[in-house]
Amino acid sequence: MFSPLDGIVEDPATGSAAAATIALLAELRSESDSEISWRIEQGVEMGRPSLISGRNYKRHGAVPAVHIGGFAVQVMSGVFDLPGP
Repeated sequence: MFSPLDGIVEDPATGSAAAATIALLAELRSESDSEISWRIEQGVEMGRPSLISGRNYKRHGAVPAVHIGGFAVQVMSGVFDLPGP
């Protein structure tokens, strides 16, 4: 959970950022065709170690797909009560 006003300045795991990063890293590699698996550790320094698994393909110099996976642990929940119309 990201909440800078409560002193939480980073997420322990960010799948969307991981997906963008591994797509860029694959794009920058010199091979025109490849399949790469990634292991991303995040949140260790903040005491919430997280592991994200990633995989991408590169075909003819382009990265058409990125796959991200992992597990989540609920650390907070809440309810919003909004007034009706």
